[in-house]
Amino acid sequence: MYFYFHRIGFASLIFAFWFTPLVPDSQGQESVEERVQKLEEENKALRGLVEDLQKRLDQLAPAKPEKPTAEEEKPKKKKEKEAAPAAVEPAAPAAGKAPPEAEAPPEKTKKDYWLPSLKGEYFSLGGRLQFEYFDPENETALRSAMPDNPNGSFKVDEFRIYLDADFKNNVRFHGKYDVEGEEGNLVETYVDFENLPLWSALRVGVQPRFYRPARSTASYPLAGNAFWRKRDLGITWKGTLDPVYAFMSVSNGATLDREEVGEDQGDRLIGENLTELDFNGNKEFSAGLGLDLNLDPYGRLNLMGFGMVGDLSDEDLRFLQLQVPGYGFRNDDQREMAGVNLDYRIDEWDFFAQAIGRRDGELERFGWYTELSYKFNFKGMRYLNSLRPLVRYGELDTNLTPQPFIANGSLTWDREQWLFAVIAELVRNVSFRAEYMLNEEKTGGPGAQNNELLFQLEIVF
Repeated sequence: MYFYFHRIGFASLIFAFWFTPLVPDSQGQESVEERVQKLEEENKALRGLVEDLQKRLDQLAPAKPEKPTAEEEKPKKKKEKEAAPAAVEPAAPAAGKAPPEAEAPPEKTKKDYWLPSLKGEYFSLGGRLQFEYFDPENETALRSAMPDNPNGSFKVDEFRIYLDADFKNNVRFHGKYDVEGEEGNLVETYVDFENLPLWSALRVGVQPRFYRPARSTASYPLAGNAFWRKRDLGITWKGTLDPVYAFMSVSNGATLDREEVGEDQGDRLIGENLTELDFNGNKEFSAGLGLDLNLDPYGRLNLMGFGMVGDLSDEDLRFLQLQVPGYGFRNDDQREMAGVNLDYRIDEWDFFAQAIGRRDGELERFGWYTELSYKFNFKGMRYLNSLRPLVRYGELDTNLTPQPFIANGSLTWDREQWLFAVIAELVRNVSFRAEYMLNEEKTGGPGAQNNELLFQLEIVF
């Protein structure tokens, strides 16, 4: 603005000189020097007005700091250079935020990929789909082992939805819900309270039993179908003081029922009701003590012993008396169990063994199995990330007299089972399983023809 008014004053001066000869003599004969002096005084007054206006504008909007001149910048740079330490790499700042060029990229947290809920918490949604084909042998002589699908069948084995929520102060929710499956609509739903005093955690809700091991195969071992496949409703506490850990649990228990050996529902053993929650009030009390040892470089060893005591419900007693051949009408309503888990892993080798003995009233059962697998990893293959061959052997014995030809006679049989499996990860979250189950039974009569072949495609999302 100063420049603009300055130009006006300079133009006035030129205008005055240009038109001076046209001024009539009647206005006075002034010398040229007097006119120039008068114009300079007027221009000076005009400059004063412009400067005064510029000051007022500066008060309303302060001017930006002027950039230092080259002469002022040189001594400043010289002082900074002398004060700087002679180090190859600059040291990290003692406090405060690091400059942008020194910051590492932030790690992703759950808030980056979890979804906000209407109540201000965060949750994630996922699921699993299992599509399979199974083909059992066609047993024709022993009625209790005759298959429901003698010619094989395609099946949507499971369509499961996962829901997880993350709350404040290490409180987390987990749920599994079956749209299609063998375990009812509500599979798991529990809340975890983590980082409690004494290095402990608490789980409340419908949950897997703490002695239930992880499983790579679609098929369950004999001991799994008999003793721990069913989830239970209750409370479980876990405490850890490395390398020792302990469990204590109180739950409703599960009702005894017939459970299939494989995918086909023809051949069955004594297990538990998978689809209903037991609200009978006959509680089970369980405890476990384990040791988790890192033997690096010789792998990792996990050993746990566990036990359970409880009561049989009226429904359990009716099942034993009316459904199990040879049990009779005994009224003993006590149940108890003891077992041990052993897991040893080194590199890609995985060995697991479990043994469980259980008594329900006068029914005694003992089951055990061992499992060995090795995982081969592949790089650069389009449709094969890894391949895990697995072999498993197990037995399940009862104190009942085997009954070959009557209905429910398969509940009384002693059993042996081999499983040969290959689990392939095709791409991330897509797996294919091929399993062959070889069954042998002591039926009290002819052997049952009930081996089973299974192919399963699993997609996790």
